Amino acid sequence: MKVSPNNKNRVELKLPKRGSDWISFLRALAILQRLVRSPANSEELIAAVRAILGDEAYPAEKSALQAAFKHDREHLRDRLRARFVFDPVERKYVLTDSGPFVRLDLTENSLKGLGILAHDFGNGLGERVHIRALLDDLLQRLSPETRKILERQPETLIMGVNQFVDKGHIPPRVWETVSRAVESRRKFSLHYLSPRYKDNQPVYFEVSPLHLKYQEGHWYLRAWVLERRPRQFSTPEPEYIRLRVTYIQDDEALKLWPTVFPARFRTPPRYVVHYELAPEIGRGEISHHFDEIQITRHEDGRAEVQGITHDIWEAGRLLLGYGEGCLVLGGDELRREMERRVRGMARNYGYFAD
Repeated sequence: MKVSPNNKNRVELKLPKRGSDWISFLRALAILQRLVRSPANSEELIAAVRAILGDEAYPAEKSALQAAFKHDREHLRDRLRARFVFDPVERKYVLTDSGPFVRLDLTENSLKGLGILAHDFGNGLGERVHIRALLDDLLQRLSPETRKILERQPETLIMGVNQFVDKGHIPPRVWETVSRAVESRRKFSLHYLSPRYKDNQPVYFEVSPLHLKYQEGHWYLRAWVLERRPRQFSTPEPEYIRLRVTYIQDDEALKLWPTVFPARFRTPPRYVVHYELAPEIGRGEISHHFDEIQITRHEDGRAEVQGITHDIWEAGRLLLGYGEGCLVLGGDELRREMERRVRGMARNYGYFAD
């Protein structure tokens, strides 16, 4: 027996006489392999068997083929101890228990890792559903006893950076449109309704999207603004914005355009980051939050850090986390952002810094 180089799933072997227990057993294995992936109807299962074992695996005559397929299902249940049901609505076979021969036998460390992923990605929006689907496939391959062990595991390690924070809903059409626009580098239009808008009216945007990023429990889109109505203010250069995907409306404005955006809108802007860390922080290991980091350590323990960011809002949020242990020296955009935030915080706490 060997695998054909032209088809990685196709097994080249001299099949025994059709009707023998061995060929029926091989067909049952092929059916099980297909059902593990997803529910399937009889035509799909027969096609999956022939894709692996060859067209001659089943007889051509219809009644003989149906009898062989029925025999294979009995083998699947009785010999491979797999459990499945037939969905009369979808007219597909659905695997409910893959049986003991295709189950995963994970190490203790692997089970702990799976538990962490299940905790952090158990729910989510956008492309996190793909991780959820992967976890469901893995969990289905575990024995009932192993699943019980997994459920009883204490939460000794939680990957907080991935925790599910956003309780909003991303409509499928919104996610598909945004994803396709990013992948194809095409302009798209949208209505955006942010809680910051005092009149509770959506703003119309036409944007050239750059990338989607999952950040602090939320999905964000970074994009260049091509058109905005109503216009907030006049700027000499195109505006680079950060949009939370849950605030994009699923309405008539949501549209993917055929326009491929020009090269000037295919890279994000670059902003200088320049800040100083107090000795109690600077004497330790310096986190590399930004690109092209350069660190200068002073004799008194202070550390001067310079780098590049594409996101002034996020840079400001990160540096505020240092509290009074960080002083932003530049660049101009970041310094203005930090001053704006600090003044606002001062007003909130009764200190008028203006």
